[in-house]
Amino acid sequence: MSDPYSYYQPAQQPVAQPVAQPTERPKSLTYAVNGMWLGGLLSIASAIVALAVDTTEMKSLMVTELEKQPTYDPSVIDAQEMADVFVPIFQIGMAFFSLVALGLWIWMAVMNGKGRNWARITATVFGALSLASSLSSVANLAGNAALGGATMPMSAGSTVLAVIDPLLVIAILVLLWLRPSSAYFSAVGAARKQQRPGY
Repeated sequence: MSDPYSYYQPAQQPVAQPVAQPTERPKSLTYAVNGMWLGGLLSIASAIVALAVDTTEMKSLMVTELEKQPTYDPSVIDAQEMADVFVPIFQIGMAFFSLVALGLWIWMAVMNGKGRNWARITATVFGALSLASSLSSVANLAGNAALGGATMPMSAGSTVLAVIDPLLVIAILVLLWLRPSSAYFSAVGAARKQQRPGY
């Protein structure tokens, strides 16, 4: 007698698909990551310039501007004393923010180098903010110069860094979003997704 259940076939278990391995990191992304490391070095240079700049001219300019103010009263506050306090604080603040920028550059270089798409988006946001800040500073300097107002004196090193930094940011952002870079980020994202439990 034949088995009435002989037609029954157990359900086939799905065969696990091999995890797609990302292609080799493209040169465009490698150049972008190297640019981020260079940005970190520029941050160190900015901190050194901020701490090493001669503050005499800066203090003198601040005293002159304070004394021009119609509300300035030398019996209430001494302009020179205020400059002597404010300028070192300004220097230390600039150096501190340069070191924070160094940390951000390193973080973005490592994470983008690993193909993390969220890092590319984060780097783009940081880059846009940096460019907006650079453009705002240039606009303020140009406006003050056109109106005959005073501007904070800048050393040659500070001027060079102020020009190089936005150009570097633009180059990095372009490299991050070129087609080879985008394909690599997509491949890494797909591979990581397949490696998640339950995928």
